Amino acid sequence: MTLENNWYLVSSHGSILFYIAVYPDCTISEIADAMSLTRRTVWGVIGNLRRAGMLRIRKEGRRHHYNVNLEAPFKHPVLN
Repeated sequence: MTLENNWYLVSSHGSILFYIAVYPDCTISEIADAMSLTRRTVWGVIGNLRRAGMLRIRKEGRRHHYNVNLEAPFKHPVLN
């Protein structure tokens, strides 16, 4: 990989939010593997997204199900 390709347009928070929107039945491990992040990092980002109202979590047994809140305000310092 060349040096020019080592950057991302979207933050981890945005990437994880988009991933969950596309794969709503995904697990923390699947997100972590797809994004090359640790499960701990993904869990922290999911907590941030939930506290911001951008993500809803429903627990069924031991499994968590994620749902993107499309009514949540878009968090961006320039657009708020």
